[in-house]
Amino acid sequence: MRILYIERNHGNSYSYYNEIKNALALENELYQFSNWNPKRGPDLKIKDVLKTCPRKPDFILFGFGWTDCSEQSPKKIIGIENCGIPFGVILNKEYAALDKKLEWIKGMSPNVAFCVHHDYKIFEEKTGVPFHQIPFAVNPALFKKYDNEEYDCDFGFSGIIRPEQTNDWRAKIVKESKKWEKINFSHTTHRHDSLESYARRLNRARAWLSTTGPADLVGTRYYEVMATGTTLLVCNRFDKVYDGIIEEDKHCIMFGSVEELEEKLLYYLNNPEKMSLILEEAKKHTLENHTWEHRANKINKIIKEIVK
Repeated sequence: MRILYIERNHGNSYSYYNEIKNALALENELYQFSNWNPKRGPDLKIKDVLKTCPRKPDFILFGFGWTDCSEQSPKKIIGIENCGIPFGVILNKEYAALDKKLEWIKGMSPNVAFCVHHDYKIFEEKTGVPFHQIPFAVNPALFKKYDNEEYDCDFGFSGIIRPEQTNDWRAKIVKESKKWEKINFSHTTHRHDSLESYARRLNRARAWLSTTGPADLVGTRYYEVMATGTTLLVCNRFDKVYDGIIEEDKHCIMFGSVEELEEKLLYYLNNPEKMSLILEEAKKHTLENHTWEHRANKINKIIKEIVK
């Protein structure tokens, strides 16, 4: 298929924006239109965008960036309803101005919408647009076991600490970790020099924390940790949010308190053979179900049905 993909060019900090685009390009002739800004500048005229395409596309898809517009409403696309080409939208950052974004989707009336969030059926009811869940995923060519990387900490995580993260787990863990005597803990807030340097950092930790973000999103880090096969995924326990994604004590360990976290970490650090079983199962599960190619394949299948 020929897909007009409306998405900006993104750097290292926006890995999932690039990964889904690259995965879609494996089986499609992708025309990326990147000359726009989600917060500034005029609305787009679809006739002007179509002029940039070498051939008429079969489908138009708005990438993650279009609804990455903070608290603003997404921009209008003038004339898209009359262009004669079916189109779809990937909803992004459901924790910011969700009602505005859903209202925009309802007004746009695309043929289909995709999102990573588990409440996708609620979004479908509110907009009248068919929604499909496309969870985050991983690139196993980057997130894997690296040679010459040795463990240098028992448990760690990197990233900012924000109160709106579920139950403020990260702040609580950093505070309580100062009392731990038998767990070598590491936390850093800095950005990674590259995705590979981050993947190698994961390799050097026996266990790594990933917590649900704002709006209870299951971020890319869950899959990135599991894909290494070297590092135990540790995450907060949640009902329904993880359905179809991961299972407790099979692909990861979960906790509901800092005390339970410390107890479980000590157990698995002292029982490496049991940790290895989870590591193997988590990697197998991720490679078989949660790569960006899996996500692109699902999107392709849905788009083909629409185009047909």
